Amino acid sequence: MGNQLAIQMNSDEDDEFDSSDNELDFNVINFTVNAMDMELRSDYCSNDMPVIRSKPDLVKFQKTDMYKEIRASSGLVSNPDNRWNLVHALQQRENGLASPHSASFSKNQQRYISNLYIPNKKATRLMSLESKIFVTKFNRTGSKLLTACQDGFVRIYDGAKGTYHLLNRIRARDVEWSIIDADFSPNGEHFAYSTWSRSFFIMPVNGGEDDCQWIDVNGLPNHRLAIFSLRYSPTGDKIIGGSNNATVIVTDIRTRTTQILRTHRMPGNDVNSVCFLHDKDPNVIIAGCDDGLLKVYDLRTSFRSRDLSKSVASFIGHYDGITYIDSRNDGYHVLSNSKDQSIKIWDMRQPSNLRNRSRARQQQLDLTMWDYRWNRVPREFYNPHKALDGDTSIMTYRGHRVTKTLLRAKFSPMEQTGQRYIYTGCATGRIIIYDVLTGKIKEAIEGHRTVIRDLDWHPERSEIVSGSWDTHVHLNNFSRSNANRPVKRSHSSDQDKRPLRRSRRLANRNVTPD
Repeated sequence: MGNQLAIQMNSDEDDEFDSSDNELDFNVINFTVNAMDMELRSDYCSNDMPVIRSKPDLVKFQKTDMYKEIRASSGLVSNPDNRWNLVHALQQRENGLASPHSASFSKNQQRYISNLYIPNKKATRLMSLESKIFVTKFNRTGSKLLTACQDGFVRIYDGAKGTYHLLNRIRARDVEWSIIDADFSPNGEHFAYSTWSRSFFIMPVNGGEDDCQWIDVNGLPNHRLAIFSLRYSPTGDKIIGGSNNATVIVTDIRTRTTQILRTHRMPGNDVNSVCFLHDKDPNVIIAGCDDGLLKVYDLRTSFRSRDLSKSVASFIGHYDGITYIDSRNDGYHVLSNSKDQSIKIWDMRQPSNLRNRSRARQQQLDLTMWDYRWNRVPREFYNPHKALDGDTSIMTYRGHRVTKTLLRAKFSPMEQTGQRYIYTGCATGRIIIYDVLTGKIKEAIEGHRTVIRDLDWHPERSEIVSGSWDTHVHLNNFSRSNANRPVKRSHSSDQDKRPLRRSRRLANRNVTPD
């Protein structure tokens, strides 16, 4: 979770590593708060969008299966010129020509129509809580919405009909700083959450504080443990967690035992995010590390060494730590959000050759003075001169800002959009929606005053619920008034459009016009 001072491109056999432990203790937390207070008084808190000078490179991506699949599933194959007329479409449907062997539109045609009305504006403020919001998540069916807040409470809301009224409010246990992450069980009857503690906590959705169960992590030294990311297995019998000190923790809910995967020989590298490659496969997991590496593990074969767990594949490409990973659930593709201010898509069939790690180290930026929690983003991140040697990602997206915390980025729902979009929170307080096929920003939804750490797109409705460190939860949906509004981007010339300082305004007022 803390900033990694050096990019480490080590293989499973080579453990060259030189970095101090970045575990965040209470002294560092206090220093972080003071540094953020200083930041709030500086011009760093500008809400301008980052300046991206280069256009997205689509050459490699347009040759992939994923590109063709998204075009087909979002209805662009039947509408190649991207033109659509409602009257004509209804006439075809009435004449039985809209979809062969069907009395209605096909699934792809329905997604094409749905993608014309994706969220583009804040609709309302659903709730105002007491502290920073860290987790905002729907269950699989969208019938429940979970929010987890720094005040130590988990709140469950009704998401079935869009009313979002409060169903349950549960005090969490052992919250020394905040609830860091949470996840619903596959059947939606339980949820698990993690904090700065050595335990996974499991609770029924309709239960209370006394119904809490916990699984303690064993087999690790007695230093402080933080679980930054957790996921239920597709079968619901295990929970995996990405932790500090280069560990992935695998828990068995029935036996209440834990096993440890070590991503690096040395303990100074955090695992900021974990996920399963497919929601029907409980064995293959992916770990996003703070040195920018993506590592893939098979739980059936990975627990063979106490010092280093054997990974199935590794992926090089990010200049800095990974903050979140999300699977497309096709068994091949995942995305990663990074502190290097980019989102990348990876094909698990194209792992990196770690022999390139020496050249990759030479390309790395000097990150000694850069800490994403309060420092200004290095300009080189927004407009890098070239890709990192060994980068096998198939697509890169830039235009959002990743600072202050582990921001989440996700694929839009398959059933509703055909996964046509990637959406992410931004440190400017905006929701950024990228068009996967073009690499461009489709929407930049304003409304929050500061960083949006987590957000979730309803699986059935065109709604995004976002939770921010400004303590508010917003509902965002489509507004016709914003449909043709261009996305505002900051450019170098924006420097001249800023309000003049008072001294200059007075000087200009006293100038006699010609």
